[in-house]
Amino acid sequence: MDSILDHVSWNKFRLPAGATTGEIDLSIGSVGEGKPTGLLIAGLHGDEGPWGAWAIRKFLEKVRPNELLGTLRIVPAANPSGIDIGKRNANLDLIPSDLNRTFPGDESGLHSERAAAMIAKYGVVGANAVVDVHGGGNWCVNAFVARFPGGEDLANVIGAPFIMDRQPIPNTLTGYAHGLGAKVVLLEMGGIGSEEEAWANRVSHGIERALNSAGIIETENKTPKSKSVTVGPSKVIRPSKGGIFLPVLKEKDVGTIVGGDAITGHLLDPVTMSVVETYKAPFPETAVLLLRPNLTNVEGGTPLQIVAQPK
Repeated sequence: MDSILDHVSWNKFRLPAGATTGEIDLSIGSVGEGKPTGLLIAGLHGDEGPWGAWAIRKFLEKVRPNELLGTLRIVPAANPSGIDIGKRNANLDLIPSDLNRTFPGDESGLHSERAAAMIAKYGVVGANAVVDVHGGGNWCVNAFVARFPGGEDLANVIGAPFIMDRQPIPNTLTGYAHGLGAKVVLLEMGGIGSEEEAWANRVSHGIERALNSAGIIETENKTPKSKSVTVGPSKVIRPSKGGIFLPVLKEKDVGTIVGGDAITGHLLDPVTMSVVETYKAPFPETAVLLLRPNLTNVEGGTPLQIVAQPK
């Protein structure tokens, strides 16, 4: 069946890289015409890998051309150099820079500043709605969306396990777009693991519902099967020192609510493998927003799990 994927026009923008690597392509696609205009973007952080782009493709494959009402801009791999090395930030800047703290960028600046400038100019400016897809990537699994003022309708139809209310942060993609008057939503869903395809499908359905709500497409998928739970401010569980993290909460537990004092994981001594710290759910009801599902080396202070109290 014909889909809008078959009609996307791709433009490649050349970003200067290192002396031996030459230049790197940043690809920005567009399909449809007229208003409203949407931006669908993933991969601002390189360690979030291919999962967002995979979900975007699944979405594009199932929407028919006659279901597209306006214009959709697509950036599946916003940080190609970061994605190549599996790191959060590109390694091409003089000082490592978080691309998602660089907007609106600088066309004459460092690598990440130029990338942000191209995304801002050809993706964000003129967009009425922005769907920013993040995820756990190669080290964790996430299960929530960030809901911003003015874009509540987008967040409410994603169908994420949890919703967290946030204010726009200056110099982020969503903060910049919000400042220009766009509705914005940020997804933090999925990541590495045995359920990665199920999460990609869930994200693709959420994207579809958000773009329906924004009036950019018109499909039958408009209402999620289950209502998201709104949570309060998040709490990050961190180790006081380095060691081996042994999770008790596993992949199946992300997106669920556990009881108070439930053990969520242990820190082990790397030599004796004895338990040196134990972590517990901090609230009577604790929503599990993010977790590391596997036995792994960790540094002191690194995030192990992110939890919150349901409202």
